[in-house]
Amino acid sequence: MIKNFLASLGFGAAQVDLVLDRENLTMGEPVTGKIVLKGGEVKQVMEGLRVHFCLASAYPSGGQRVDVNEVVAKITVFEEDVVIKPEELREYPFEFVCPRHLPVSSVNTRFFFQTDLEIKSGVDAEDRDIVDVYASGLQGHFLDGFARLGFKHHNEAYTGKEKDGFQIIHFRPTSWLSGEIETLGIKYQPAAVDHWISGTYELKGKEGRFHFSAEELATLEHAAETLRQFFQRKL
Repeated sequence: MIKNFLASLGFGAAQVDLVLDRENLTMGEPVTGKIVLKGGEVKQVMEGLRVHFCLASAYPSGGQRVDVNEVVAKITVFEEDVVIKPEELREYPFEFVCPRHLPVSSVNTRFFFQTDLEIKSGVDAEDRDIVDVYASGLQGHFLDGFARLGFKHHNEAYTGKEKDGFQIIHFRPTSWLSGEIETLGIKYQPAAVDHWISGTYELKGKEGRFHFSAEELATLEHAAETLRQFFQRKL
């Protein structure tokens, strides 16, 4: 009886652990792993097992920091009652395709899987796994083009879907343009990336717009040269 009471409070209760095959995600590609359930000291009834793929970021507004928390995707493993015996081990395969057109992991933007095990008449068990998300396709060529030119993320923000989903990245040069500029800023909407990428930039106190076609960003090499020529003209 005492064990049952303690388990209802979360002591000696069942545990859940999401084990991923890799912690680096590429947009549009599958992520695999397994979910391990371990029974506690007493028999318990599980009412559901779900995994939420989440984003946490922030952006400045009016001199204050505004936090952004979004659930990108929900994965249901089971939602019927399942009995797990004391010390019993159960494994469930996990597979998930990372969505495209997300902001990338950066200074302020983080992604994680939140695994929630609902326990009947007890405290739910949970597990959190932080992952890095990288862009692919045109978005990947565009952002990696800056890295190819020697730019590194200095500051970054994501406004969230309620504010049109802009990712704002400020780069610092480490090779090309080093000594000529302190930072280069861009602002674009990942969700709007299709056959082109457009947005605004800030360079040497000047602001303007950019628009790059799929042809200009067809490869990483093309993207880097396109960016080099474009910003060279704006100096």
